[in-house]
Amino acid sequence: MLMFSDWFHPVINGEIYFDKPLLSYWLIVAAAQLAGTLDEFSVRLPSAFSGLLTLFFSYKIAERLFDRRMAWLSVWLMITSHGFLFWTHTASAEISNLASITAAVAWFVYRRERHDFLSYFIFYMLCAIGSQMKGLTAIVVPVLAIVPFLVRKERWKGHINFAHLVALLLGLGLFALPYLGATLNSMPSGVVNQSNNLSGIDLLIRENVIRFFWPFDHMDPFYSYLYEVPRIVLPWSILLIVAVVYYLPRYRTLNESQQWLLGTIGLIFLFFTISGSRRWYYILPIMPFGMMLIAEYIGEVRDHRWQRPALRATKFLLIAATAALILVPLITQNYFKSAQQPSEFWVGSAVTLIGVAAIAFISKRNSSLLAALTRIDQAVAQTLNPAWLLIAALLMTVLFGFFMPGTDTYRQGKMFAISLVKQINPGENVAFFKRSHSALVFYM
Repeated sequence: MLMFSDWFHPVINGEIYFDKPLLSYWLIVAAAQLAGTLDEFSVRLPSAFSGLLTLFFSYKIAERLFDRRMAWLSVWLMITSHGFLFWTHTASAEISNLASITAAVAWFVYRRERHDFLSYFIFYMLCAIGSQMKGLTAIVVPVLAIVPFLVRKERWKGHINFAHLVALLLGLGLFALPYLGATLNSMPSGVVNQSNNLSGIDLLIRENVIRFFWPFDHMDPFYSYLYEVPRIVLPWSILLIVAVVYYLPRYRTLNESQQWLLGTIGLIFLFFTISGSRRWYYILPIMPFGMMLIAEYIGEVRDHRWQRPALRATKFLLIAATAALILVPLITQNYFKSAQQPSEFWVGSAVTLIGVAAIAFISKRNSSLLAALTRIDQAVAQTLNPAWLLIAALLMTVLFGFFMPGTDTYRQGKMFAISLVKQINPGENVAFFKRSHSALVFYM
């Protein structure tokens, strides 16, 4: 896009590549302009910024439906979870998609009693923006999230009005604008169509509708999300399972916000499960609502027999993870005897050891300081010690700040590319595939 100054035709090696929506590319272009260069930092920056937006909008949803202490705890749980941090570190549209979904749901939660044009239009505008990040899930998931509220007391009837219809049509128009731009603007000189000759709209239908009903790849087992959702919310997986076990049989006795939350989680899980195409990151939009459920369970429930065992199991998991990160340098040195040991592993191990020791020391001497640092009130602290939140934050910091970069030493593809660049002198001939493999280049 920067090379051709064409924002409607994504090009890889002279071939159009419409497999992903346009807005995710535009965010990277904007980040490159801010950073002054197009590199790994600027390419990853939109995901990191989208992560902050996701936390903000998730907080606003939980604050509106419950209270500030539950909102703050749910944010802590999310920012210390594996799935959230994994995707905020990648040059991928997953978190940008999630940010738009949480923004749309947050807007609805704050304006749900209104029936004016602006309320409807901004909701559909946020959905349209999200659909240009990743696909139609940014429209489907917010709609699924608001269904449990609308069906209660037949509230949906109040939203059948002319202002709603106009806002919906304008939202559809906004959604279609990038595709219209690609149609009206000619392709750059020397650029050819994709080898499959599919347009942006064709690929949108193939990647969202056809993939849902007649999958052509990514066909994980139908039960895969039963273990993928716990993977996303690690290390809080056991607490999520126990919270669902607690609330589900009590659904009729729950308050309206709790029923909405449980219904939203159920509909999102069902939607992605019945899809024929499944991947663990597809169901990432369930995470903010799952964290709210855990926070509500920790903050409000005191009489459930499985709560203490679940908390003990979670603490054991954090202790095991701590030990693993401390021992990683010794384990990898023994296993990869011929490879050079990354310095990041030793630094990460030392930071883990010192950090956990410091948190444990402060917890013993001044537990109120930890509660102040995490903004966890006394009632919640009696169930979940703030020290464990800080330990989880420390472990994730070390994992993604030291150990993940350190593993680049063992990555064959990236290290091969870096080595090849060093060996090729300027002006030498470089060999390429006879046919342009745009998908391969995209993921490389």
